[in-house]
Amino acid sequence: ARDRLLYLGGYNNVAFPRAPSGGGDRGGRGAEPREIEGYILARSVDTAGRPVAFAFVGTPPYADGSDTGWLEPELMMESLNAQLLAGGYVYPIYYAGLPADLRDKLTDLVNGARNCVSGIWNVDVSSSGARIKDAADLERYAMWPKLYRRLSAFLAEGNRDMVHFESWVRQDPGRDDQMWIIDHGELGNLHDVLELSDSTIRLKVK
Repeated sequence: ARDRLLYLGGYNNVAFPRAPSGGGDRGGRGAEPREIEGYILARSVDTAGRPVAFAFVGTPPYADGSDTGWLEPELMMESLNAQLLAGGYVYPIYYAGLPADLRDKLTDLVNGARNCVSGIWNVDVSSSGARIKDAADLERYAMWPKLYRRLSAFLAEGNRDMVHFESWVRQDPGRDDQMWIIDHGELGNLHDVLELSDSTIRLKVK
């Protein structure tokens, strides 16, 4: 996903030094930038001040800083966000403010990539399940990033028995992320979509 996004954004032959797991210098080296136009469309920032945005390559259709109103699905489909989803390079995550028509279009792209078993969907174990006993097990799998991060934190605290993972998640609202469960058409939390058996964990929804 990183390499594809950099290429689409105008960077060729970016080299990344291998860093130890969990730290080290991961900055790019030796990039060959191409001169292309690009822009983002955003209406909010996250808690760190970063724009939550759709990114595009090409000439901006609006003046910088202008109020563009609602983002049309046709334009959204040209975004780098949509291209990465369509190619199976990234997982989707939808924030509450994303309009339903845009979410549905993006979900269609995700389903197309999944049906073709493209990219991450060729190795993803989020729904099929993964047997995890330690951090080394976790690093072998590709899964929904939110679940991966929660499992990583759980294991980092010295926990080993997956049967306790759900209760660990429930103990802290910061871990038990609130989410709209599309399959159920209702608001829920991370623990609502977890299924655990022995050392195996999976998501009950796709």
